[in-house]
Amino acid sequence: MKNKRIAFGGNTLAFVVIIFGILALINFLSTRRFVRTDLTEDKRYTISKATRNVLDSLDDIVTITAYFSTAPAEVAQIRRNVRDILDEYKAFSKNLQIDFVNPANFDDAQKQELRFKGIPEVQINVYKQDKAEIANVYMGVSIGYSGKEETLPVVRSTANLEYDLTSTILKVTTKEAKTVGFLTGHGEFDINAQEYQQFRQLLDKNGQGQYNITSVSLQDGKAVDATVTTLVVAGVKQPLTEREKYELDQFIMRGGKAIFLIDPIQMQPGTMQGTPLSTGLNDLLEHYGAKLGNNLLVDRRFHENARFQQGFMTIFQPYPYFVKIIKPNFSTEHAITNQLEALTLPWTSSLEVIGKENITGTVLAKTSEFGQTLQGYYNLRPDFPIPDAETQAYPVAVALEGQFKSFYTDKEIPAAATDDTTSVADNETPVPTQDTAERTTITESAQTQIVVVGTAQLLIQLNANSVNFFLNTVDWLTLGDALIGIRSQTITDRPLQIKTRSGEFREVSEIEKNFIKYLCTVGIPLLVVIFGLVRYFLKSRAKRMVEAFSTRNMTSD
Repeated sequence: MKNKRIAFGGNTLAFVVIIFGILALINFLSTRRFVRTDLTEDKRYTISKATRNVLDSLDDIVTITAYFSTAPAEVAQIRRNVRDILDEYKAFSKNLQIDFVNPANFDDAQKQELRFKGIPEVQINVYKQDKAEIANVYMGVSIGYSGKEETLPVVRSTANLEYDLTSTILKVTTKEAKTVGFLTGHGEFDINAQEYQQFRQLLDKNGQGQYNITSVSLQDGKAVDATVTTLVVAGVKQPLTEREKYELDQFIMRGGKAIFLIDPIQMQPGTMQGTPLSTGLNDLLEHYGAKLGNNLLVDRRFHENARFQQGFMTIFQPYPYFVKIIKPNFSTEHAITNQLEALTLPWTSSLEVIGKENITGTVLAKTSEFGQTLQGYYNLRPDFPIPDAETQAYPVAVALEGQFKSFYTDKEIPAAATDDTTSVADNETPVPTQDTAERTTITESAQTQIVVVGTAQLLIQLNANSVNFFLNTVDWLTLGDALIGIRSQTITDRPLQIKTRSGEFREVSEIEKNFIKYLCTVGIPLLVVIFGLVRYFLKSRAKRMVEAFSTRNMTSD
């Protein structure tokens, strides 16, 4: 018996040693070859392919220094999340040097140096023992390369950290920034105007120095500057002259990229009335492959709430003219839209892709099948009834790419308007200027891209989805596909929907939302309690029956 115990003890010890040996081997191998499975739909815990491409292209050491306090707990959690992401970056590039620094023990001179870098000491609210206290902490990241340094001053969340890190790495490693121009001179969206500074700040912030933003004028026959990579034509209110259209055409023929955001209507000042708007661009865009509908769209099923003033009150109510594009109605194949969840397009028109040789046209977004067109004079008041008409899905944004033919092939170069020609009658032809005789029309472009959207109001009625759609578009045209997948990972819009008897989906009402909420928070736990009680009583009853049966048997014996 004693020998058996010794043998059993020896086998147990050997088994334990083997288990520990296997665990040690697995731990050793895991440090050499890390494997992780990300089960989230949008792969939020996985470094995107775009980031891996940027990291693969690094030709020298990029230093990332994270300045994070280790307390309180809220900051410590963000610090751990940032470390996890940076460790993932490090795994994909040997040219990354990552350091974590706790500035808690910095003296005043060192803290001042951090402030000069752009990393401030920030105050956050900390709740301890039912009391709110103020804590001074650091939550910044510095990125340096070849003497250049950029900072992320405050990292309060890791939701957009991958995009911020990768775009900043691109910023410090890119040799020359691209220029994005905004057309002016026809009442367009003016990027430098005071009322649009919120959008300008968003563009500057998200551009992270990869773009130089400038205004572009085509007056007096000026060509688009050769430094402009992408031209934005947004919200034209007055028709372009033929010479100005010619300069746009030749910019594209030289390989320039363009975004056309074309408003279909012009609002009457101080009213909710609209009239059709002529920009002079319809024939040009149709020649390239995108036909603008002379209409205004509503979507009777999917639309946003809009804010209206009624006396002294501000109310929100459903507004079919603010068309909402939902996930199934985006192109899943195109880099601009394949990860977007929603987009609101106020007062938009329909588009149609026209087949052209060597041109690939993609519908980026369309209305639901409950889209409807209106034409003529528009009363846009929310209480004005919309006439019934046939409904269908209408494209509202398209992308064109390929080698475009010039609209002015076999045509004379239009003369540039000058001070001497501004008074010429409408039926007279301006005298050609000297530069017209010296120009030669380029008749076919190199490979390039154009994006056309049926409204410019998405830049004015700002929301997160419209900003990201526009920035995705600028990125795709200007930088290629490098950053798009990163930004779009963080965009999620999942409204609760119910399937109707007809097989369609509709968003739930507030009453239904509350019912589902209380069913989940109260009803399901209550069902568990009821199930437990029923099972308890059934087991008690069965126990009593067994005891009674046993008692009868003992009595009979």
